[in-house]
Amino acid sequence: MVAADIIRELEEIVGKGNVLRGASALAGYFEDAPKETNLVAVRPADEFDLGEVAGLASRSRTPMYSVRREKMETSLASSDGLLIDLGRMDGIKEIDRRNLMAHIYGGVTYERLQEECLKKDCKLLLPAAARSRSVLRSYIDRDVLNGNAVYRFPNLSIFHAVLADGRIWVSGSQQMTSEGIADFREDQGPQFSLFFGASEDIFGIPFYGIVYTYPLREERRLLLFGFDQAEPASRLAYKVNRDEHCFECITANARYLSALLAKNAGEAEELRGKLPPWITAISLEHHVELVDLWEKYVRQDADALGAKPIDGELVELVDKKFHEPWYIFDRDYLRGRTSVIDHYDFYGRAPGLLARVREVAKAKGYAEDEVGQVMIPVYFGASCYCESDLYYDPKSEGDLEKVTAVRSEAYRMLLDEKSFVDRPRGEVARMVYERVDEGFLKVLKTFKNIVDPDGILNPEQLLEGV
Repeated sequence: MVAADIIRELEEIVGKGNVLRGASALAGYFEDAPKETNLVAVRPADEFDLGEVAGLASRSRTPMYSVRREKMETSLASSDGLLIDLGRMDGIKEIDRRNLMAHIYGGVTYERLQEECLKKDCKLLLPAAARSRSVLRSYIDRDVLNGNAVYRFPNLSIFHAVLADGRIWVSGSQQMTSEGIADFREDQGPQFSLFFGASEDIFGIPFYGIVYTYPLREERRLLLFGFDQAEPASRLAYKVNRDEHCFECITANARYLSALLAKNAGEAEELRGKLPPWITAISLEHHVELVDLWEKYVRQDADALGAKPIDGELVELVDKKFHEPWYIFDRDYLRGRTSVIDHYDFYGRAPGLLARVREVAKAKGYAEDEVGQVMIPVYFGASCYCESDLYYDPKSEGDLEKVTAVRSEAYRMLLDEKSFVDRPRGEVARMVYERVDEGFLKVLKTFKNIVDPDGILNPEQLLEGV
């Protein structure tokens, strides 16, 4: 329980209307509305508010939890402490068109920043599987982007983070500038701290950063090709990426694509019936002459693999979708909630691993064609992001048991196969950390002890006991 005097001080810092208490006031932060909670939500307006709040929490040894996703796990509601919401910190400091960078705070959403970028003849790389609308949060958490085919992670230059005691950490090249005055600096010149990526904010809460933007090209086209099997569809994606003949590229099955494109369950079922089992979508962006040449080569490659070209309304639907951020929670309309099994692997292994995930789901009661699946190339096809979506009713105990069993067995199989599981959480994190070198965990714990010796910042959110 947060003490009354702490609450009064919080209200003085951020304003009474930005300190929220009670289950009803905090219900919107969680997957399911909690019956009760001792958390107190705090909404700072800027980095000065945020630093004061963190300093107060540090002095009083009050735990702080940050809002890291659109909907946090309901189990968090049983914790005591402060829930830090950066939604009010939504300033866009600058969009630097010349250097293709946007200087933004943590509350800036994809929708807002994309709108502002388009006014300056540039755009963002948009996510394919985001759990937060915040650009900075999504980039820090390494969400896969539609555009990772030709650009590397991470998609930001620097970030600022508040530490557990209110001090500011500055990463990257900005630490060398007057704007980057900080209490903590990274050694060895302008480096980018990888400790904070997908760390569940156990080391610090990122609140400001410089993200990359991209020019609008002269010509854009989208090509769609249908396949009966996943293997030739993935081979087309791999070849197009290795030859550098695309900008965005996904290979998805009919279930995934129908859930992505539709707005309600009936529309999704109707659309799925019209789609081939697998589709590879490829966007081409550049000068007209180069796009003409790329299209010629891509169509030749597709024809050699037995693809069926797709034209008409579906092309327009998919192209429109590529201009929007893809949020996992937007697919919840299909059954009530969407659970994601994601991992990275080589293209040669990806179709087989996805097939094995479907087998696991089928053994637990899912129809094989009810699992949405997608493959997205990373850095010219050097690797492949693989995702399997399980749609379920969160109010059904049977559905909950089924999806939990599928996730557990599927992730165990993927880890046994040495597939790379990024950003593990909960039970999956335990599976991953059981298999890593003890020295890796020692480094994480040592760094945590340096920046948060009292363990008040997002305790137990990444590692048990940390």
